[in-house]
Amino acid sequence: MPILLQFINATLGLLLVAALVSAEHHHAPSYEHPVGPPIPIVHSESYSSHDGSYKFAYESGNGITAQEEGFVKNAGTKDHEVQVAHGSYSYTDPHGVPVSVSYVADENGFQAQGSHLPTPPPVPKELIDAYAKAASQPQVHDEPEYAQPAPHGYSSY
Repeated sequence: MPILLQFINATLGLLLVAALVSAEHHHAPSYEHPVGPPIPIVHSESYSSHDGSYKFAYESGNGITAQEEGFVKNAGTKDHEVQVAHGSYSYTDPHGVPVSVSYVADENGFQAQGSHLPTPPPVPKELIDAYAKAASQPQVHDEPEYAQPAPHGYSSY
């Protein structure tokens, strides 16, 4: 599993465990929170299967939501199994602007989409045309001639 996907799953898993432990004991932790009162988890669900598929979702009292589903692609095919996940999360930033991210994590890496995320500039038409022209040209593979090794490993120079 790619490291980034492992990190995301571990982080979200820790959040889920913290939420479940808190909900199981039905009381807030006794520590002092420097910013304000603890934020409750108002909805939480989780499912996992022996085949590697899973699904989870949660919502906190301050409007943060997250959901994810995953499965093992090419299950049972040695060297071709891939953990695939897709999901989304949303929250309101400190300026009051809603932020939403949707993502896919698979054999192509972690790919997130959101209106607040930077995107690369468009590829210039001239470059696209040049690539198309180059691709339409016949491929010539001139193999360089290498000097053959001399007998017994001695150089003939």
